[in-house]
Amino acid sequence: MNSMEIRQKYVDFFKQRGHVQVPSSQLVLNNDPTTLFVSSGMQPLVPYLLGDSHPSGNKLVNSQICLRAQGFLDDFMEVGDNRHTTFFEMLGNWSLGSYFKQEQLAWFFEFLTAELNLNPQKLYISVFSGDTDSKIPKDIESAEIWKKLFEDKGITDVRVFYYGVKKNWWSKSGLPKDMPSGEPGGPDSEVFYDFETPHDKRFGEECHPNCDCGRFLEIGNSVFMQYVKNADGTFSNLPQKNVDFGGGLERLTAAVLNNSDIFNTDLYKPLISKISKVSGKEYIKENKPYMRVIADHLKGAVFLISNGVIPSNKMQGYVLRKYLRRSAVKMQLLCSKTLPSSDYTEIAEQVFEIYKDIPDNFGFNLHSEAKQKVSEVISEELTKFGKTIKKGLKEFNKVSPKDIDGKFAFNLFQTYGFPFEITNDLLNNKGFSLNKEEFTKEFQKHQEKS
Repeated sequence: MNSMEIRQKYVDFFKQRGHVQVPSSQLVLNNDPTTLFVSSGMQPLVPYLLGDSHPSGNKLVNSQICLRAQGFLDDFMEVGDNRHTTFFEMLGNWSLGSYFKQEQLAWFFEFLTAELNLNPQKLYISVFSGDTDSKIPKDIESAEIWKKLFEDKGITDVRVFYYGVKKNWWSKSGLPKDMPSGEPGGPDSEVFYDFETPHDKRFGEECHPNCDCGRFLEIGNSVFMQYVKNADGTFSNLPQKNVDFGGGLERLTAAVLNNSDIFNTDLYKPLISKISKVSGKEYIKENKPYMRVIADHLKGAVFLISNGVIPSNKMQGYVLRKYLRRSAVKMQLLCSKTLPSSDYTEIAEQVFEIYKDIPDNFGFNLHSEAKQKVSEVISEELTKFGKTIKKGLKEFNKVSPKDIDGKFAFNLFQTYGFPFEITNDLLNNKGFSLNKEEFTKEFQKHQEKS
């Protein structure tokens, strides 16, 4: 079963249960200045989660394209392992005051086991343990529902694990304490797939669903959006109880394949194959982190350019520029040479191939006529940056990593246009890191001098 089949099965499953399919919003929202990109399926639906009537009704389903690069360094630095990307596709279903926990958890369990044929023995669950600071109670109801669903399959061992606000609470702003007044949020329940890989004790003595060792992969998250934060910091119940479900298509496809590397799915494999071809390198252990970053960043870049974003030094254009420049630096580190911009446009064309058969009602708008624009933007940006890479790397390699500080990074930036993030990336590859405060001080000194 490939990603195309899984995506369609999901939408059809919920349409059969009374949901209306709505198109994906584009990555840059026209009416939300508070965020650079759509980073989850619920973002375009916030007014309806707060109580407004949706024109398509109170039961919705879609597949939303998402980009998480708001906390720029944190999001970007996660890419390189077998499961993290900044660009991804989120399957989502919503109840706007219609059904709640019982229906949602039972339906998703049915979808996983009956539609995707996943073995229930390989599924594990997390639920919310409560939060004393915000006076939000433990989610015992979800735990009991899950227990019964597994018992009906003859599974009676412990499948449900409780976690706190850092793992099982969801709002756009994160933890309850960080939410602004008027923002909705709620406890969530995640489903994990067990790939049964050996536990790595670097991540703790005991393995558990939220362990980062790679054995478990989160494949779906049902958020029970039932609270809103008040001006005084307390929480009240929303006028309606909502369900906001999100499941990463890349991860669900990996689970169906029983292969823990999402870059081995058909959503990334064509990109990896083309990167391998132009770089002359195989997709093996030491090369994987570089190739994964390039694949993720160029896919994100294609969607951004198709969404009308062009490289610049601010806002969405800044992230696009970093996508392209980071791809070029990772390629340089992968194959020890600067490749022509045409190699990057070749890789980018694979994104259009991956999504060429998506029906228009999904709303991705990645049409073939955008190919020329994508090629032009990537070619122009990386042709200019190719000269910067050569000069910057030459200077970087003259100095021992332990002697590179914020001042050196600023000089590289000022003289060659070599970005801080990329100098930091290069140092991380050598086991060192930069102090951004030092860089910022040097930048401020330069501004004052100017």
